[in-house]
Amino acid sequence: MFLNQLHGTYHSPRYLESDPLEFVHRYSDPWDQEAVGLIAALLAYGRVAQIRRSVSDALSRMETAAGTPSAFVRGLPARHAEAGWRTTFEGWTHRFNRGGDLEVLLLLLADSWREHGSLGARFTRDLAPTATDFGPALDSLIGEWRGKSKALRPHQPTGSFDYFLTAPSGGSCCKRWCMFLRWMGRKDEIDPGLWTENGVLQKTFSPGRFLSPKQLVIPIDTHTGRLSSYLGLTARRTLDWKAAREVTEALRTCNPSDPVMYDFSLARLGILEVCTRTYRAEICGDCPLLPACRFARNGALS
Repeated sequence: MFLNQLHGTYHSPRYLESDPLEFVHRYSDPWDQEAVGLIAALLAYGRVAQIRRSVSDALSRMETAAGTPSAFVRGLPARHAEAGWRTTFEGWTHRFNRGGDLEVLLLLLADSWREHGSLGARFTRDLAPTATDFGPALDSLIGEWRGKSKALRPHQPTGSFDYFLTAPSGGSCCKRWCMFLRWMGRKDEIDPGLWTENGVLQKTFSPGRFLSPKQLVIPIDTHTGRLSSYLGLTARRTLDWKAAREVTEALRTCNPSDPVMYDFSLARLGILEVCTRTYRAEICGDCPLLPACRFARNGALS
């Protein structure tokens, strides 16, 4: 099957440097990985080089202040009012976001760790084992964090921080959250699977709770959206939550238990500029997706 061939080629650690997930793989402690994964995923908008600089800068500041990302998060609630900790992210920016936004995000993460043991435990608290996807659980978390964040930033503008908190109920495709949840909800050589049934953080969860690969929704962006259209996985023009679910359901026919297993490999075609917006026989002719690609077939006939 053509998607399996693509998966076999690109779903490999050798391509991690082209993805923000590479930052998670630099750490072995699961709480470091959870914290770094949240930061790297929610900052994954804009140009790849800019994302890498912003994530690297944030992690460097955290490690300078506390030794490890998880130590920084755990110590932040008690010390964030002290001058040294207030200035940890001073001058840090990433497009729409500023240092204060990142500090509030990590205070919310610290709150989840303190109350539940891990962010995964908080998230799966509202994830029914029978749920088709994680949409309602993500809505619950985002709603809670929006409420709590207001008390943490009474004198800050809300717009830039709220860019972190997209929700399915608002119609957003929630690409960055879907990507983070893919990392947490799948376990293989690419995805760490901290929240899976046998994941290392599952010990902090309520009995019987975990995030299953079959509950994931594909992180849809310009690359996967364009390729999904080429492959006939969606007819929607708007890359919203409905489109993400539509593509996921189409992929579910290929692998019911793990529909988003193809996400990393599909995204490489766009990120690495293997697949362009122009038909090129020398490229398209060797692509494993050619039998199903409407764009290439139309280009070959024109």
